[in-house]
Amino acid sequence: MKEIERKQTFIFPGNTGDISLNIYNGSFPEITNDDLYRLGKIVRDFLYGLMIEDSDNRNNFINIFTTILKDSSLAIEDKNLDNLLKYSARLFQEGDYENSLFISKYILARINSIIDEKIAHNSKRIDKEIIKIQISTLNFISYLFTKLHRNIDYGLKLSKIAGKLLDGFNSNSQEIKSMRAAILDTIGALYIEKEDWNKAVENLARAHDYDKELLSIGQVDEVGFRITCSNLGYAMVNYCASLLDKENEKININEIESKLHNAEVLFNMVKVDQAPPVPENRIKDLELLSAIKRTKEGAEIIKNLRIKIQRRFI
Repeated sequence: MKEIERKQTFIFPGNTGDISLNIYNGSFPEITNDDLYRLGKIVRDFLYGLMIEDSDNRNNFINIFTTILKDSSLAIEDKNLDNLLKYSARLFQEGDYENSLFISKYILARINSIIDEKIAHNSKRIDKEIIKIQISTLNFISYLFTKLHRNIDYGLKLSKIAGKLLDGFNSNSQEIKSMRAAILDTIGALYIEKEDWNKAVENLARAHDYDKELLSIGQVDEVGFRITCSNLGYAMVNYCASLLDKENEKININEIESKLHNAEVLFNMVKVDQAPPVPENRIKDLELLSAIKRTKEGAEIIKNLRIKIQRRFI
């Protein structure tokens, strides 16, 4: 067996796997290391699309390339779903939303491929954990759209599909309630992007109700709870602003004042020294900082709205 003399390994985008190009001892002496690198990069970029293919198709393409390259070999390795999920979450926490979205779409393609294969083989049982990952990934992709400020309508479609899939699970389960809250929170955030304040308030209020229920048994995420409070308060004050902009219509000042007060209560819940306490290692969490920033913006809107209300009575 020939020994490998030179080897180039290339990491796929998002660290989702790698490919190595090996040249055996005595083969292709005219190929320089720079040539080897360029060839490997071309092969890497082409084969990356195969990561979402099933193993038979993937191996078939590898065999084709191996035949073309003759005295060389290709080795391809992909990451399991658990590693991909962790990597996507880490990218999100670092604020790298584009690559987090890229990996999440890849995860969804892998999951859909697994489910399609089971359906093709008339499998009557699909692992519920796979469906849960599918639901969470659909919703996470939608949430990433709010961060990137694009594909908002498509995001709504994905989150609503996630909600329909979740209907197949026990609604009394704490885990399912938490997932439902996350979906409603995302839908609310998407409606904020659309400036549909009424629907944003409606969905975020439902998410907040789930959060309060989970909080009572100590099962809520400290940062996630604050994000919902921040978004709900922000949607409320903007809804009030939209009512006050209708100068020729009758408005209920008491109702508006009540909503502004409720928004202030929600904004107070975002403070890190309020329950549930934020762990020290999450104080600088980008999501938490975003919630705090939105709270400050909402508080400024409240101040301006109260001035506007006073002027209407002058």
